[in-house]
Amino acid sequence: MITPDKRTKRKNVITAIAIIAFMIFLFFFTLYNTGVFDRSI
Repeated sequence: MITPDKRTKRKNVITAIAIIAFMIFLFFFTLYNTGVFDRSI
């Protein structure tokens, strides 16, 4: 097992948050494109 130092752990957390934020962005973008919300981009 590799023991992660603080720098690696922080980078992993930032990467995870970025991926989750990107997934949420894609989710809402898809809803807007399919017309679930009656709002034009």
